[in-house]
Amino acid sequence: MNQDTLPFVGIDDFAFKKRMTYGTVLIDLLTHKPLDMLNSREHEQVAAWLSARPEIKLITRDGSKSYAKAVREASHEIVQATDRWHILHQLFDSVKKAVYAHIPAKWIPDSLDETITEKTDREDPLRKSEKIRMENEDKRWARIQQVQALSAQGFQAMAIARELGISRGTVYSDLRQTRKPNHQRGSPYEKYRPLIHSLVKKGQTAKMIEEQCRTEGYTGSMTTLNTMIAKERKKIERKGKEAFSFRQKILSLIWNPDNKDSLDEIAELHPELLTAFPLITKFNELVHSFRELVKSKKDQQLPAWIERQKSIEDKFIRSFINGICQDLDAVTLGIRELWSNGPVEGQVNRLKTIKRMMYGRAGFDVLRNRFLYQW
Repeated sequence: MNQDTLPFVGIDDFAFKKRMTYGTVLIDLLTHKPLDMLNSREHEQVAAWLSARPEIKLITRDGSKSYAKAVREASHEIVQATDRWHILHQLFDSVKKAVYAHIPAKWIPDSLDETITEKTDREDPLRKSEKIRMENEDKRWARIQQVQALSAQGFQAMAIARELGISRGTVYSDLRQTRKPNHQRGSPYEKYRPLIHSLVKKGQTAKMIEEQCRTEGYTGSMTTLNTMIAKERKKIERKGKEAFSFRQKILSLIWNPDNKDSLDEIAELHPELLTAFPLITKFNELVHSFRELVKSKKDQQLPAWIERQKSIEDKFIRSFINGICQDLDAVTLGIRELWSNGPVEGQVNRLKTIKRMMYGRAGFDVLRNRFLYQW
């Protein structure tokens, strides 16, 4: 890339009001000075600004599809480069979501399955609603027995009703009862309880249990399912060690760029960990191979790397790969060249300082003048 050709421009958005209104800043990548500020980040306004400046040869940006579209509309001669930091940040987010999706917060190794037994020596504390239900059942059963005893003594229904202060319909209903009433409502989802029980024993998260139950035909609410999961967890008692919480540690070991023996250190956390979660090995290879590719600027190896990683069966990783494929030319150039959006991020931070100095009350013209002021 001929760095004597001007200008090389970096572009990024900023918030006038977070999650509400946004603007755009454009920075000269050679001087690190601001070129302009726009009061929108919509591609139409950005494309119009770029079209008026045909001397622009290169744009660095994050993964914004809006800015990519604006550059294409302005000129097909402008080269686009995706910022490396943003690419790595997207990779980290994808791997984090994948690790958290596949590894439960509390993991019970298979070797400890034999130590898991149902509570048979004591009952779980009853919830308040359960206590009230049982008390009402006892009261009604006592009244039914009293009604039936008076009837056996020869009292008529009207007399029993007057004696106990109830209606004749209630008397007739009580006389038909042959067993203690049960006020507990039945659930059409009881057939999923064995499946839930087995998944809880394996240490599955509520989200993973929901996905499995939905696959088996469960159509109820997540609230009902959470109640069933909670009950099954209360029925299970493990003896011995506490459940393991490895997700954050695994992510840290995988992402550490200086750690060449991350799989060995993960295996040291627990000997069954890599066997129980084989995707950890693939996540580790994904991260280290991509970081090495970026560090050594081997952009020509990117297509082969993408083909290798397509075999990973995870929606978050697939989303990351698809994002690279959709913006392949910009990502390739971002890996190959030295340009980055660092100067732009610095100017965005400076803009935030200016906004704070004016207590966020400055209009666009004042804010733009202060941002473009050449010191």
